[in-house]
Amino acid sequence: MAYGLKRRQMTELHPVIYDLVPSVANAIHRRYNKHLEKDDIKQELMAWAMTRVEDHTVDLMEPIEERRKHNEQRIAWQMKRAGERYARKEKAAKSGYQTNDEAYYDSANLGQLLPFVIASIIDGTVLEQAQEMIRDGQPKGSSSPAEGGNLLANLIDIKKGFLKLDQEDQTILRLRYHENFTLQQIAQVLECAVSTADRRCEKSLRRLQDNLGGVSPWQ
Repeated sequence: MAYGLKRRQMTELHPVIYDLVPSVANAIHRRYNKHLEKDDIKQELMAWAMTRVEDHTVDLMEPIEERRKHNEQRIAWQMKRAGERYARKEKAAKSGYQTNDEAYYDSANLGQLLPFVIASIIDGTVLEQAQEMIRDGQPKGSSSPAEGGNLLANLIDIKKGFLKLDQEDQTILRLRYHENFTLQQIAQVLECAVSTADRRCEKSLRRLQDNLGGVSPWQ
């Protein structure tokens, strides 16, 4: 009888998984609804869970409730991470850049590319020209946002994400990355403390990153 239970654990998903999948899929779909269908996310999450049936079943059958709840939360977090990796790869495939552009959403790389993006909006700079201007200054190595020849697609994607921001966030990023204002100067414009100006710059950049899919898209 024990052997039969073990066999079911290895081939059947625990009922809790069937509750987690739609919940996690809904959360991911809210961010990536323009790039893939909710049912596709659910299917991917189910496939991910099927490769971990035995481990999940053991964890979710933990007799101590506190530990069982902790295991459930951990599985949900792992499931979301797996689903987000899938969603980001789908977004990359449909947007024209490759999933090995791992540093693309990092603050440092955004800070490097934003001056050209904002210039293209304010001054009418052609993004293809910006690509040539940036090429010599790109960081080397596999984490370069120009990896795979996708810099132009990245610039266009950042531009779309920037234009989705509200006017205040656009203004703050313009002052910081296009006009090269110091935090002290930005504080004067916003009529706030320097520390507040710093936080608002960080929040504006984070909102841009959120529009682009997150800080660390492929990890």
